[in-house]
Amino acid sequence: MLSSTLFSVLLALTGSFYPIIVSANNDKGSSKVIHTKVLILGGGLTGITAARTLALEQKVDDFLVVEARDILGGRMRQGEIGGLKVEFGANWVQGLGSNPIWALTQKYGVKNQYSDWTSIDYFTGDGHDDEGLIEEALVRYEEKAYPKASEHAQIRERRGLPDLNMKAGLNLAGWKAQTPEEKAVEYFSFDWEQAEPPVMSSYIQSINSYNENFIGFGNGDNQLVIDQRGFKEIIVGQAREIPDFDKKVLYNQVVENIKYSETNVTVTTKAGYTIVAEYALCTFSIGVLQHDDVKFTPPLPDWKKEAIANFHLATYTKLFAQFDRKFWNDTEFTVYADPDERGWYTVWQSLDAPGFFPGSKIFFGTLTSDQAYQAELQSDEETKKQFMDVLRTMYGPDIPDPINFTYPRWTLDPLYRGSFTNWGAGATVKQQDDIRAPLPGNTDDGNTGKRLFFAGEGTSRRYFGYLQGAYFEGRLAAHYLADCVHQDCTPSESTLFAKRAAFEGEENTDEVKYKLRRRRRFPTA
Repeated sequence: MLSSTLFSVLLALTGSFYPIIVSANNDKGSSKVIHTKVLILGGGLTGITAARTLALEQKVDDFLVVEARDILGGRMRQGEIGGLKVEFGANWVQGLGSNPIWALTQKYGVKNQYSDWTSIDYFTGDGHDDEGLIEEALVRYEEKAYPKASEHAQIRERRGLPDLNMKAGLNLAGWKAQTPEEKAVEYFSFDWEQAEPPVMSSYIQSINSYNENFIGFGNGDNQLVIDQRGFKEIIVGQAREIPDFDKKVLYNQVVENIKYSETNVTVTTKAGYTIVAEYALCTFSIGVLQHDDVKFTPPLPDWKKEAIANFHLATYTKLFAQFDRKFWNDTEFTVYADPDERGWYTVWQSLDAPGFFPGSKIFFGTLTSDQAYQAELQSDEETKKQFMDVLRTMYGPDIPDPINFTYPRWTLDPLYRGSFTNWGAGATVKQQDDIRAPLPGNTDDGNTGKRLFFAGEGTSRRYFGYLQGAYFEGRLAAHYLADCVHQDCTPSESTLFAKRAAFEGEENTDEVKYKLRRRRRFPTA
């Protein structure tokens, strides 16, 4: 290791606010040691938003971003099928209006297309749902059961009553999914959004999430991103605005160990780097923290490990197929009610629909939770057969096999371990605070004396699981870090504003109106 005296001399000579890299020899051979004021672990939306906030708003220039891959983006990740880039990860701007993700999408010219919730078709195990059973159940869920459940959840929260699971909340509102059609509707309206079933999900926080993301911004519309640069452009665009960003980022560095103390944070990577920082921000997913893919020294305290263990990093898997001919309708969405298994290839989408990629002949389905985990453990061929069995139930035995087929395996990838956070039944507000709480110390100390901070979409109170949550948490973390750099972690006025935005948001004074996914049926092709 470079001595502290020599390091100080080098810093004085360079006058630089870039991380300083020096060579060192150890028992393992040659390695590199880097010293920086602030270290940001992860080049996803939270990490890069934090970096931009530090550089452009908080006058903190001495920082380094460490990213495991060779590109920025985190879970905003693309795949390719038939020469087209498709989004394996985040795909929608969900909630427009004052949503900062909508603002970033417009700022960086990210191409997107309105998702038309009236453009939908329905199928059962007997083929096209000519009787309208699915649509009838959907109207009951979204016009009667869900608004009643939402009202009751808000009353429970105001009165300080214990949380329930979402299934119990729906049950109390009169919704009991018993038929295949009702189960398909429940999956479409809940699981397809939260990536886990109601019985696994918090009642109060699931309702809050919907209201914050689809009502709180003042416009509940959804826009599907189809930009061939990728949705990650809202991350890359922010990075471009950071002066000399190429000198402040280190790619292809998988973190092995994070050692924290009352004086600094030292990170080691598989490629042989040692990075010493006065402060660090960890933006790794809750799933990565749960799997112990990164070692912490000393080990994380029990109160933080318990909190991490009780939250869910759910898995949302999109399976893309391209065919040599189109055999489905021009509707954007299709809902299938499997007669035997709830959530079995329930939701389908056409990328061949007008406004998206006409002529692409790409149709994709979505699996979540247990069905997604099953697909991850199977070969592509096994999954493709199941995929096609359902399509042939819907469209007949004579439809062709796909010429291309692809899907990600989120949970098996040690860089992700899932797709996004769901607030599980039984998880508490205190536990989410414990996940965010900096180290070392206990949860009641505030930020003073802390060195290692935590942030991500999973630490967002209002927008957990959503890109806007990652954005707000990145900004808030940057303010905390800047306070530590500039004034011994004493909160500044700007930090209080950032905290208010993250925890309170903008009040929507309009009467609350539910953005219903009221559907109309389409004839068969």
